[in-house]
Formats: sequence, structure tokens, C-alpha cells
Amino acid sequence: MAYTLDIDPVARAQIRALPAAGAAALTDALKVLELVPERGEPLNADNPYGGLYQLPFGSGCGLITYLPLADQDRVDLLMVTWVDFGQY
Repeated sequence: MAYTLDIDPVARAQIRALPAAGAAALTDALKVLELVPERGEPLNADNPYGGLYQLPFGSGCGLITYLPLADQDRVDLLMVTWVDFGQY
């Protein structure tokens, strides 16, 4: 079963700002979310059932924050963060 991805407008803007390497890595990560959103980790380790999850991608340079809604077969993508460690 595949989940539908609902991408927040803020996340869409963050995705548009990704470098080419980040965009390619994100594509692979989104395929994972569509199939097994529980693959991510709880956003807050102290509240593992809080609903929000995160999934690292791109060799740790990227992080997706999302809300899986299994009862609706949907994943709400809330934020995409990318850090280029090569600049430091």
C-alpha cells in the first residue's frame, strides 16, 4: 500500500531551495515515506507516541519532519532541512 504525500507550502519552498544533490536524495527518501512512513524516528524521543516523525536523508545532510496519518493513508510533509557540511 502506498501513502499519499501532502506537502506543506513551507516544505515546498524548502524543497525548491535544495541543491541538486539534496533534491536527488530527497526523491529517494520520499519513496520510503510513501511505502513505510514508520521507518522514521519520533521527533521527540521523550514522547515517542507524539505523532511527529523525522527521517534523515542524503547521508545525514537532510532531515524531513512529517506527520503520518495511517488511518487516512497519508503522510503530511511539514519541513525539509538541508545542511551542506562541505561549506564548513
